[in-house]
Amino acid sequence: MKIIKYKIEKGENLRSIAEKFNMDVEALKKFHNSNSGFSSMIFSDKLPIHLDTIFIKQNTFEEALIKKGNMESLNFEEVVRYRCEQLNISRVNNEIITLSANTFHEFLVKKAKNTSIFNVEITDFGFSVEPAVYESGFLFAQKLEKLKLPITFNISEEAFMKEIFNYDQIKNRWKKFRDFELQNTELYKQLISQAPKQAEDIIATGDKEFLNKENLGKMMDKNLFFHLFMKSFLGDRLKNYQLQQFSQIFPNIDLTTDVVKSLVREDDRSATYRLVGTLNRENLSEETLKNFYDTIYKSSLRFNYTTFDFIYRITYTIDKETELIQDGKASIAEKIKNNFEVITEYNIKKVEL
Repeated sequence: MKIIKYKIEKGENLRSIAEKFNMDVEALKKFHNSNSGFSSMIFSDKLPIHLDTIFIKQNTFEEALIKKGNMESLNFEEVVRYRCEQLNISRVNNEIITLSANTFHEFLVKKAKNTSIFNVEITDFGFSVEPAVYESGFLFAQKLEKLKLPITFNISEEAFMKEIFNYDQIKNRWKKFRDFELQNTELYKQLISQAPKQAEDIIATGDKEFLNKENLGKMMDKNLFFHLFMKSFLGDRLKNYQLQQFSQIFPNIDLTTDVVKSLVREDDRSATYRLVGTLNRENLSEETLKNFYDTIYKSSLRFNYTTFDFIYRITYTIDKETELIQDGKASIAEKIKNNFEVITEYNIKKVEL
């Protein structure tokens, strides 16, 4: 539970403050007194003359602010900048690289005072990819990602986007892109002529993601920047969790990973945590995986199916005062042992403004 000091405004009294935060007066007094020193306690139904702040639960403050609906009044006074690098590799027989892609992002993050409400925008982007045939795909994917930003959101106790406050703006950006710009992109024109069904799928998938607020929030967690940022913000409040995602190697195979959090080290200023995932094989059929492998990969890889695994390792350090991530690394991979693997390495670091 996080606690804030609410600054008492001119003309406010106990009753008006309680009503502002949807509390009764006695509950407000009890919570304040349980978190204050004796000299700051409230013993009557009037505020002590010397008292200029009162203790409130952060989520109570945030819920009242959201209920008022005046998001334009938020004071985004905390501002940080992050640079992120992502390496994606697909590799055959542990040595032959079939795809290598480096992407670079810079994000500007603003935090509203006394809340878990953030605004994130992208300020820089670049990439390199081999073989070059994949270039158009990466450019197109980046166009879609840019439609989602800037984004204003708060974070749930499960480390997901709880609410997207500028959802209508994001939805309208997608509609404009879909209706007026998509048909002019090189990738889409190529698909229309060579694979019309895939072109249709782009629109169907985009509608599913952008036109449903819940789906959009879930998809944002697939972006490693937001994934690390939201998980890290909860600090020691983050509980062990299950990660759900589709396999990149096997079509339509849903993977479940059990993730355990541990504290690596801690001092007065920072704390470093580690997240380690173990693939849950309870509903995973080895026979189905083998059949997919034989159909898709065996003719080119030649070797028989071995074993499949999903690797999930994340380490990050947070500033204990701001609760914001300072740096982090993620290593995520799907592997058919000795045959084929898809690897993602991700680094994030706070830099000067």
